[in-house]
Amino acid sequence: AHQACRRLIDEGRIGQVVGGAAAVISRGMESWHPNPEFFFKPGGGPILDIGPYYVTQLINLLGPVKRVAAVATKGYPTRTVTSEPLNGQIIQVEVPTTVNGVLEFESGANISLTASWDVWKNKRIPFEIYGTEGSLLVPDPNFFGGTPQVTAQGGDWQDVDISAHPFGVPNRPLKDGRSVADYRIIGALDMAVAIREGRPHRASGDLALHALEVMEAFGRSSTEGRHVTIESVCQRPEPVPLGADESVFVAARKAA
Repeated sequence: AHQACRRLIDEGRIGQVVGGAAAVISRGMESWHPNPEFFFKPGGGPILDIGPYYVTQLINLLGPVKRVAAVATKGYPTRTVTSEPLNGQIIQVEVPTTVNGVLEFESGANISLTASWDVWKNKRIPFEIYGTEGSLLVPDPNFFGGTPQVTAQGGDWQDVDISAHPFGVPNRPLKDGRSVADYRIIGALDMAVAIREGRPHRASGDLALHALEVMEAFGRSSTEGRHVTIESVCQRPEPVPLGADESVFVAARKAA
């Protein structure tokens, strides 16, 4: 689904991207994780836990980030575990659990990102991308599928067909009865093919470093009360070729 969104942006379907909003919001980890304490200690929090999916996807869609501004707060001083086997354990919260930030991209676009574990219910969607010629709704980057929607200027929302792209077919059932597309190991295959071809792989170290610096900038910006300029650089990963399965990587090599 996200490769389909990337293609729409690259083809200019929504024009020049001006802004957007991203949100990853829940009540936290203590209701389901068997040992959730580390989520609320230094190195934890929603930005460093689930943020990599969102920040990396934004870099894939829009390119590298120029600077970050953010405000962070701690919703509750303690958390009570309700999952087993530590039901009833009290966790002292030592990190911010609600973070609101703005990412300014080298392209000129700016995207707001909210990450929170302090919310009981909400109606936010993972991504809204706003362009000069339309808008794009992007599915949850924690998985590979979903149905993007696009609009041309003020027209109606139209579902985006992702069937021509690989890795969008649901392959993993969840406890709530839903089935999702979850192909996380596919990056290792791309790396293996890239090593043989002598080309950069998509989930590169430069990309990971850039995403990490962006995520750490949220905390720095909030603490220091200023914009934080991102010093690392990376290239947008090459889009994944059209196709049905992992053979797209080999097909791309043959075509080259």
